[in-house]
Amino acid sequence: MELEQSKLYNILIACLRNDKLGPEAASVSALSAQEWQNLLALSTMQRVTPLLWHRLKQKGLDKCVPDAATATFHAAFHRNTMNNLRLNGELRFLLNALNAENISLILLKGIVLANMIYENIDLRGMSDIDVLAHPCDLQRIADILISMGYQPSHDINVNYIIQTEHHLPVLIKKGLTSIEIHWNITHPNRNYSIEPYGLWERAVPIQIAGSNALMLSSEDLLLHLCLHNSYLHPFTFGLSPFCDIAETIDHFGSALNWKTIAERAVSQKWQRGVYLALRMAVDLAGASVPDNILKKLHPTDMSETILETVRTQILTDRNFSTSIPLPFAELLENRRLMGKIKIFLQRVFLPRAIIATTYDVPANSLKVYACYPRRFFDVLSRHGRTFKKFQGNDSAVKSLANRTKLISDFME
Repeated sequence: MELEQSKLYNILIACLRNDKLGPEAASVSALSAQEWQNLLALSTMQRVTPLLWHRLKQKGLDKCVPDAATATFHAAFHRNTMNNLRLNGELRFLLNALNAENISLILLKGIVLANMIYENIDLRGMSDIDVLAHPCDLQRIADILISMGYQPSHDINVNYIIQTEHHLPVLIKKGLTSIEIHWNITHPNRNYSIEPYGLWERAVPIQIAGSNALMLSSEDLLLHLCLHNSYLHPFTFGLSPFCDIAETIDHFGSALNWKTIAERAVSQKWQRGVYLALRMAVDLAGASVPDNILKKLHPTDMSETILETVRTQILTDRNFSTSIPLPFAELLENRRLMGKIKIFLQRVFLPRAIIATTYDVPANSLKVYACYPRRFFDVLSRHGRTFKKFQGNDSAVKSLANRTKLISDFME
C-alpha cells in the first residue's frame, strides 16, 4: 500500500530541513519505486528537487535512493545548473551594459540566492531575473533591454507604473529568460508600503556573473524574503521560499542583527507577515530563528487555526493555490448576492489607465471603452469554471477560497 501524500510530505520536509535532523533512514529505505516517483513529483511541484538531492547526500540518505530515482535527481540537477548558468550569462550582458552607462542595480531574490547564499549555484532554481532600480533609471534600463532583444509584455508607462505598480511590465527574451525591473519591493498605497531609499543606503557591493552589482543588506534581504512570501504572494509559492529563509539565516549566521530585523519589521508594518514567514521557515525548513525574536514578533491574535491554514496553503499545488486570487476569494466568500455582484463589477470596471495598460491601447483613446466588454468576458473566462465548482460545493475550491480570505484578513 502506497504512502498517502501527507506522509510523503513529512518525509520531504524532514529531508529538506537545514539542520542535522532528518527522517529515519529506515523510513526512506522503505519507500517503494512508485513512492519515490510520487516524492519526486512533490519535490518538482515544490521546486526543490536539486536541493532535495543535495540534502539526501548531506544526510547520508542518497544510498537509500533506487537507481531510477537517482537518475531523475541527476537529470533535474543538470537542468537546473544549465538554466542558472544561462541566466547568469544574460545577467552579465545586462550588468555590463548598465555599468557602462553608470546605472546601478540591486539584484533581488533568486539570482542572489543561487549565486551568493546557497552553497553552489546548482541548488536553487530560478525562472527569471529580478532587480531593483532607481525610478529615474527605469526607462533607460527598459530601452537598453529592448535593444538587447527583450520585449515588454505590454506598453511601458513609467509615470503610471510608479503610481500603481512596483515593477515594470515583464521584459521577455523569447527562449531565454524574462527580467522584472522593480523600483520598489512593495506595492504602492498599501499598509505595508515603504519608500525604497533606505534599501539603497544599506545595499552592499557584490561581484556576480563576473560583473559589479549591489545586493540588499543581510537584514533587508531576509525581510524581503519574508515580505515576498507573505504579503506579495501569500504563501502560494510552496516550500522553496522557506528553504531560502533558512539558507539565508545559515549563510549570515551571527552577522545578522536580529534586533534590527525585528524593529524594522514592526516599523514597516510587516510584523504579521515576517512572523508567519519565519515561523514557517522554522517548522518546515529548520531555520535557526532565535526564540526571543519569534516571541517579540508574535501577534497577540495568532492562533493555531491561522498557522494550520498557512501550512496547508504552502503545501497546496501552486497552480491551484494561485487560481483564486484575493478579489475572487472575497467574491466567493461573500454571502450576499449584491455583495458578489459589486465585487464582480469592480473587477470588470477597472480604472481607464489599468484597462489601457492591460489591453495595450492609448489611455486617452476611445478604444479604452471598447475594452470593457472584453474585460467582462475575460473575467468570466478566467474564473467561470472555478465559480461553478464553488457553487457545486467542490470541497477543494471552497477550502482554497476560505484559506485565501482567512489569511488575507489576518494579514490586514
